[in-house]
Amino acid sequence: MGYGAGKFSQESYDKNDELAKEIFIKYITTIKEHKIINSEENYDHDVITEKDGKTFYFELEMKRNYPWTSRDDFKFDSVSFLGRKLRLHNKHKFKYIIICAETLCAVGCDSNIIYNDNYKQNININKYDRKGFDTLYRVPSDLCKFFNLNT
Repeated sequence: MGYGAGKFSQESYDKNDELAKEIFIKYITTIKEHKIINSEENYDHDVITEKDGKTFYFELEMKRNYPWTSRDDFKFDSVSFLGRKLRLHNKHKFKYIIICAETLCAVGCDSNIIYNDNYKQNININKYDRKGFDTLYRVPSDLCKFFNLNT
């Protein structure tokens, strides 16, 4: 079933949300030693953590069909972040993490870098399941951090 570009997709959410949280929470608690404050669905940030008295907000996304392991094999010059997440940036600045489903590697960027009008583009999406205009923020990949969630 198709849906409008830029609109929430329940099908995509059901397929990816819990998996992304599971992968990321294991990484952030084990490797980075954060404490989970909240990861329950509340239509706000996906994961909220605390470390050394500081609160961190994260928004997670899963990507499929374009596997990468680092900046070196990432197929694009920029990383596309969803414009509809700007509402979360306006609540709390956050780290936007895109996880590669095939490799469990990730690319991330701070929302204060992403939501810059210089990176804003209105794109016509024409895929089998999505059609219409969507607002994306295409950030140069050298401003993003690539990392492995398995380390």
